[in-house]
Amino acid sequence: MVSQLQTKRYLKLFLSFILITLVIILSGTGYVFTKPSLEYNEVKRHSLRPQKSAEKSVNETESLWKSVRVLCLILTSKTGQAKMAAVNETWASKCDKKYFLFSREINKTDNAEMLFLPVKEGRAHLTAKVRYALKYAYEKHRNEFDWFLKCDDDTYIIMENLRHLLASTDHNKPSYMGFHMKLFVKNGFMSGGGGYVISSRALHDVVRIGFENGSCKIDGHGEDVEIGKCLQASGVKVLSTLDTTGKETFHASKLFQHLRANPKTFWLKKYAWNNHSMGPMCCSRYSVTFHYVRPEDMYNFHHLLYHTEVLGNLRPPVPDTIFNLQPVNPPP
Repeated sequence: MVSQLQTKRYLKLFLSFILITLVIILSGTGYVFTKPSLEYNEVKRHSLRPQKSAEKSVNETESLWKSVRVLCLILTSKTGQAKMAAVNETWASKCDKKYFLFSREINKTDNAEMLFLPVKEGRAHLTAKVRYALKYAYEKHRNEFDWFLKCDDDTYIIMENLRHLLASTDHNKPSYMGFHMKLFVKNGFMSGGGGYVISSRALHDVVRIGFENGSCKIDGHGEDVEIGKCLQASGVKVLSTLDTTGKETFHASKLFQHLRANPKTFWLKKYAWNNHSMGPMCCSRYSVTFHYVRPEDMYNFHHLLYHTEVLGNLRPPVPDTIFNLQPVNPPP
């Protein structure tokens, strides 16, 4: 009996030895513990410091989006259906709320993003259309949004850059910014096609002071000029939108023209407040708007900006300060 027990014990020890030897051999070839090793490496990789930094950056971006509330007012017409569709499917999806501005002559629909205004159709009536839109925004939404963006249906807006720009100034103070033009108004006016933004306080002042005092035309002439006159009469300050390197962030003409047009003959030379709106130094790395963008190019812009990376292109770190939103003083 004792002999049988000893035999069984030796057999167990021998089998254990064989099993341990096989485990050691197989683990050396990579056939054992492969998955636990990969799982460990994955957890370790996610705990690296750069990953934490990226998470912090994402959180800061989300916080910025929540703190800057923007209502987008987009001029369009009954012939602008393709433009409206392109805008709606690209950059305008990033607005907190948006309205496409139509005249009353368009058949109404149940689309809550369309605002039908009591004005006649046509470019000659854009001033009235924008005045009504600003009044509507004031009456219905003045306490819901910090900034009010007006642009055309052929304007492309990089909303992330706009929000970053707006986050550095107080919307409770009357201010106004865009591509700065130098004619017709002492303090200048902002190009309508290049897009302009006014603070919630500026919206209050222009509706309650400028419009009520008849400081600009009710209709006719250039919409951007007339709105600029009423804003100036309301005491709204013009803020510079140049970046810290002196480059423009809002663009009133086609991107190609800003880059390649002859400065001696380019029409914008006569109108631009700043001298940095054309040539290779025209455009900030942190540009906000581009004008005269065709519907098909809306999709091109959007894809290149948000869905394309250049391998080997190391982008410089984002500077601590990008914009210096200082009041612009008119020339003596």
